[in-house]
Amino acid sequence: MKTDIYYPKIYDIIYRSGYAIGYVGIVLFVFSYLFYDLPVFSAGILIFYLGSLTSGIFLLVWKREIKIFILSCIILGILIGVGDIFLKNPEVLIISIGLVLTGVAGLYGKEAHCFHFIEGWILMWSFPILIFANLLIYGLGLQSNGIIHFIFFVIYAILMLLALSFLIKKTRQPSMQFCQD
Repeated sequence: MKTDIYYPKIYDIIYRSGYAIGYVGIVLFVFSYLFYDLPVFSAGILIFYLGSLTSGIFLLVWKREIKIFILSCIILGILIGVGDIFLKNPEVLIISIGLVLTGVAGLYGKEAHCFHFIEGWILMWSFPILIFANLLIYGLGLQSNGIIHFIFFVIYAILMLLALSFLIKKTRQPSMQFCQD
């Protein structure tokens, strides 16, 4: 689909850099989760939020409502995350991460739809399941269970590898490529 609208190449570079920044956050999150390292965990979440926001702002879609939904979820999640600094409530953090992941699922879903990245489909559908599973674990009071913790680490590590594969495909893709049908 060709258009008369022009976006400079830097726009696409910044959009893709959001995925790279977010991936650094994912890596920090996964390893801090394994080693119970709260400062690195917080840094991972913040870097992931920054990358998600960057990609959300520079997202190119033809339906404005899609971008508004994705960006609204990310921004609302970040704002709730800032509130968690004062509330220190794990449920608030889960809601914050859940909203950001909803927006990020939209970003990965857009790429999966347009460019047929299987990793995008898997990541998009795994985020809602992951959010629900975390809420369930916290609701049942099992977040301190060692076996549950290890299972979640393995799931997070698999998602990290999928995100890496996605990032590699996205960075190898020609710049400013139009959505493929």
